[in-house]
Amino acid sequence: MKKIEDRNEAKERQKASNRAAVAKYQEKFKRINCRFEPWLYDEIVSTGQSVNTFIIDACKEKLEKIKKNQ
Repeated sequence: MKKIEDRNEAKERQKASNRAAVAKYQEKFKRINCRFEPWLYDEIVSTGQSVNTFIIDACKEKLEKIKKNQ
């Protein structure tokens, strides 16, 4: 019975270390929620990009335009 307990203990340690690693990774980013009308979401998806990538690229592009005009 010792082996099963060791296995369960190892799984719990692994879960804890995975949670810590995920939390550390997520600290690098800010999370923003967006709401889109279904047609707009479908338009973005139809470009072949992920919605997240599309939004990031659009924001970077807009920031560059703003910086040029200042």
